[in-house]
Amino acid sequence: MRIVIAGGNQEADYIIGEFNKPKNPISVINPDMNVCKYLSKNNHINVICGKINKEFDLGCAQINDADLFIALSDDDVKNYIACKMAKIMFNVKKTIASVRNPKNVTVFKELGIDSVISSTYLLGETIKSELSIENMINTLAFEDNKILVSEFEIKKNYKIIGKSLKDITFPKNTSVACIYRSTGMVIPNGETIIELGDKVLMVSSANDQKKVQEFICKR
Repeated sequence: MRIVIAGGNQEADYIIGEFNKPKNPISVINPDMNVCKYLSKNNHINVICGKINKEFDLGCAQINDADLFIALSDDDVKNYIACKMAKIMFNVKKTIASVRNPKNVTVFKELGIDSVISSTYLLGETIKSELSIENMINTLAFEDNKILVSEFEIKKNYKIIGKSLKDITFPKNTSVACIYRSTGMVIPNGETIIELGDKVLMVSSANDQKKVQEFICKR
């Protein structure tokens, strides 16, 4: 997978470090010369110094037909323009825009950006989820909230304690992904028994999340 990272400072450095592998060739473009020098030296890659929303500079970065274009600048409008240019002019398959203003998440998606990321927006969604489901420890949302991975701590008197997974009739469209316990992570099978203190990761649809919470926490 060929990845293009446009703009960003620490965020760009982190993503480069995570994906800079032979199977994931990375192109980097950044308007700040000092940042370019740092990213290049720290990650041992070539970095193009140029504006992320200028056709000529994007061309110099050789982003044609890239699999993924990630815009990380502090300017939401520049990120939007860069993503649209990458898609229309350079045939990039998928675009991701980082936004400062959480209100731009919905707007940018409606305007054709494949994925839009806002830390403030994600924080707000997490808080709303935590308030509505007391016992849910952690929730991760994927692809427009169609799939949820929810973590539940098994507390005293829960009905499923001591039962093996094969003997538990979980709600439809749900599955146990893994279990964390004091002895380490458990990849479950039908013989796995739920124990007090387990942290169970459940995969479900967004519509079934409440049903899963009520089932797991039944006493």
